[in-house]
This record gives sequence, structure tokens and C-alpha cells, in this order.
Amino acid sequence: MEKQFSAAGQGLIKIFFGVCLSAAYVLLNTTGLVLGLMPLRVLSAIICLAAFFMVFVGLTASSIAESGYRRAIWCARLGAVAGLLAALIVDNSILIFALAVFRQLMELAGIMIVCRLSNGLVAERDGEADSGRGELSWRLCILCGVGGIISGCAALFFANSKMLLASVAVYLVLQLAGRLIFMVFLYRCQGALQGH
Repeated sequence: MEKQFSAAGQGLIKIFFGVCLSAAYVLLNTTGLVLGLMPLRVLSAIICLAAFFMVFVGLTASSIAESGYRRAIWCARLGAVAGLLAALIVDNSILIFALAVFRQLMELAGIMIVCRLSNGLVAERDGEADSGRGELSWRLCILCGVGGIISGCAALFFANSKMLLASVAVYLVLQLAGRLIFMVFLYRCQGALQGH
């Protein structure tokens, strides 16, 4: 059983690095979209693929310990396709926004699955049921994600006004905060599962 916990922990650290890359994707893609810089958006598409690869490898490794991680793999696949398409579309802001919302929803579903399963594995390994850590993490991530979607709607609505930058700034802060919360959770769980 110890090998399974260790495998899950090793998978979670790979997911951690994938989430780091996804933060870079959000930052570059949003900046490229606002400033109209296609090279930044192409770079963000490459980073999106790298993030998907890291998350996919991590989820696959973690699925050795708990088969439920396979559901999160599907969320990651769908989210990566939507993110890649959003990064490469040039002139259709409504379609870009719809793809970004879909990517965000897939990401949030994956976060919820990973947090619940990882928390269960940590509780099983340690013999304690500290469900508060995983529950709080995914709830805060969902709160940041929904806030990000709302501020993204506001950015689309205020596209030709001075409020655009405020909406985009709120969007970026919420997206990065959600990723930071998830990264802290992943790092703590992988340490607990690997006995660090």
C-alpha cells in the first residue's frame, strides 16, 4: 500500500508543476489578448500543451493509487483542447470567451476531483479524516474560478472602455489566486503521501 501512496504523491508533484505552467498560460494568453500580441498567444498555446502534458502524466501516475483520477484526466483533456483553441483564435472574442469559460469549468471539475481523492488518500495513509483541507481548497478554487468567469464577462462587456483593464486585472488576480491555493494543496498532499 505504501507504494501506491508514494505513486500518488509523485503524480501530485507533477500536477503541481503542470499547474505552475497553467498559471503562465493564463498570464501570457490574457496579456496577449488584451495587447493584441499574437506571439504571446502562440507561446501561451505551447505552454498550454506543456501544462496539459504535466497534468496528464501526474494524473496517470496518481491513478495507480486511486482509479478516480481517471475522471480528472478527461477534464484535463477537454480543458486543454479548449485552451489551445482559445489561444490560437484571432478575431472572435465571443468564441474565445466561450472556450475560456469551458476550459475554466473543466479545470474546476478536475480540481474538485483531485482535491477530494487526494484528501481521501492522505486520510487513509495517516489514519485521520482531515477532510477540511481538501474541501476548503476546492471550494476556494471554485470561488476564484467563478469570480474569474464573472470578471471575464465584465471584461467582454467593457471591451471599449476604461473598465477593461480593471476587469482584466481582477480576472488575472482571481485566476492566479485559485492556482496558488491548488498548488499549496498539491504540495502538502504529495509531501504527506510520500512521507516527507
